[in-house]
Amino acid sequence: MTLKRLRQIAAVAIVLTAVCVSAYAQKTVYKWVDEDGVVHFSDAPPGEENTAETETVVIPKSPPAPAPAPPVAKPATVSQEIDKNQSKQPVAEVPSVFEKIDITKMSIADLDLRCDEAREKMIAPLRDAEIAKCKQDKSHDPAWCERFNADYGDGGRTLSGSIRPRMFDDLPECVEAMQEQNRRR
Repeated sequence: MTLKRLRQIAAVAIVLTAVCVSAYAQKTVYKWVDEDGVVHFSDAPPGEENTAETETVVIPKSPPAPAPAPPVAKPATVSQEIDKNQSKQPVAEVPSVFEKIDITKMSIADLDLRCDEAREKMIAPLRDAEIAKCKQDKSHDPAWCERFNADYGDGGRTLSGSIRPRMFDDLPECVEAMQEQNRRR
């Protein structure tokens, strides 16, 4: 047999497997309305008297949805206490955090530092979670876990030679820094 023929047979086998698995993963559900106008659903068809109004619905099997988390209620005393504290404090003008920064007047090093700080704010919780997970697994020394994850999110080359991109390079601070560097060239 040629390689082309083997590929064709493999492709047909994959398609047949996919069709069989998808057919197995579906469940037939019957929907009908009784004399009182109540809608019923079941996996068995209704009696012969209701066959005219029966609708068959095919529902794919899926894992049950997790129960929604109960809403967290805040006590009324906390909000009243905050209102009292706010009324006692004088109103001071707070400087805007979202002021427009003129990046054309910043040095390239400052732009890079601004990008690195923004990235670090995003990466730090992820790095800490990876270190905690590594320590919890107890497959390595805790110091090794911290050394191994010290450059988490920095990108670079893997052992196989593929390139792993830096995480969060698409933050506005990083995009602005890159655009300003390109503009100044």
